[in-house]
Amino acid sequence: MRIENLPLAAHGLFTCQAFYDTEQEPLVYYYYVHLTVQVPVSKPNLLLSDASPEEGSTMWMHCRVENGTEPIHYVWQHESHSGSITNFPQNSSSINVTDLTREHTGWYRCVASNAVNRASSEELWLNITFGPDAPQVDVTPYSLTERGYSALETENVSLSCQAQSSPASQYVWFYNDSQVHTGPHFSITKILRVHTGDYACLAQNSYLNTRSRKTISLTVYYPPDGSPSCSVEPALNHTSLRLLCSWPGGFPSPSLHWTGDPVLAGELTHPLSRALISLPSESLTPNSSLFTCLGSHPALRQQAECSVRTHVPPAEPQCYSNVSRDLQHLMLSCSWDGGAPKALVWWEGPGGLSKGGEENSNILVLRYGSAHSGKPYTCYAKHPLVQTKTCRLTLVPVSKPSLLMSDASPAEGSTMWMRCSVENGTEPIHYVWQHALHGENFTTFAQGSSSSINVSDTERNHTGWYRCAASNAGSSASSDRSWLRVTCKH
Repeated sequence: MRIENLPLAAHGLFTCQAFYDTEQEPLVYYYYVHLTVQVPVSKPNLLLSDASPEEGSTMWMHCRVENGTEPIHYVWQHESHSGSITNFPQNSSSINVTDLTREHTGWYRCVASNAVNRASSEELWLNITFGPDAPQVDVTPYSLTERGYSALETENVSLSCQAQSSPASQYVWFYNDSQVHTGPHFSITKILRVHTGDYACLAQNSYLNTRSRKTISLTVYYPPDGSPSCSVEPALNHTSLRLLCSWPGGFPSPSLHWTGDPVLAGELTHPLSRALISLPSESLTPNSSLFTCLGSHPALRQQAECSVRTHVPPAEPQCYSNVSRDLQHLMLSCSWDGGAPKALVWWEGPGGLSKGGEENSNILVLRYGSAHSGKPYTCYAKHPLVQTKTCRLTLVPVSKPSLLMSDASPAEGSTMWMRCSVENGTEPIHYVWQHALHGENFTTFAQGSSSSINVSDTERNHTGWYRCAASNAGSSASSDRSWLRVTCKH
């Protein structure tokens, strides 16, 4: 018997009967054949409970086979993004996956096999939705500080944000809580100091309606204006030097350091806008020394600098005296100009008299006539680079003047002169001229700084006694009287 297109219904028991005729009686023999019809497995159909489940959830997959003789064996396959294929034998037409992770994302298929054949389903993509994770923010150029990131003013700065998410995130940028840009990349051309602040990247997963945020602090460095300014000052009562370098402004503060004289071996760096260095006098030379302050800032390619030079004032301190026009005050002046730094000048006089220190020059004012004659008034001049110097003024009292006349008996209408001669006395000297006709009733007829007086066109009433008085800030003296007789013309 031949069966074409074997149907499943042919499965079962077939009996073959054989009849034999014998002399005694006919014989019948039975032969039994059990036919097993094996049905090949049909192509499986893969079903997913959710093609885009959320990370951490649970789902099931079912491998449906319409036809196929049992037993049917199932194998599950997973192909990852990288293309690697993993078989996980789980001989079941359905599997449950709990606590899904993003690593479950990929292509899935099931393979069904029995004793007859093996068939594979079509691949289905399983997309695990998740995120967004905490964003990763990158700053270019990269410069990390204690507070976040830094950039140099006028640089081009690029901010990049990336957050792992499925489906992909949308990005929104905020500057100090104000929205400024959308997209994963945010560029600032020629950044300015006003752009310092907090930048936040907000990553959003619109499918899951979830979001995450990352905030960074960006500080823009900018240099101080101009260049450093230098000065040299006396310190510790003019026994040492103080070098001052100032460069205010900028962020962060510039670094300043002094170089120059051998006493500044190495570099003394000050990360401040002001740099102070004190140098004792014994470490300095009286000759001219140049000190340079170098300023550097991360926002500048080159250093800025300023210099100061120290030197002793030329020549020696100078002392001189002067009298006010109204003869009320005597002024003792002392000066020592031209040094760097300026010298300290002060007066000390007899009787504990003193005048505190001033720079470059000092004037001691005394009431006229109260000065001590014959005792020195000393001016002290002090500079950090040399020993203290002095100059002195000693007021010499005026000696008794002598009255000299060019002609003691001049003719009426003629010209003559008188001179008040003083051998000693500190200038300036003030002269007073007096005249008396009779006795001691002298009257002043002239005075001033001139020691001589001219009388032109003499008259007979010029006849009489004459004397002169000389005075300076510390003393006065009068001459003896002299007689002048004007003779009449005949």
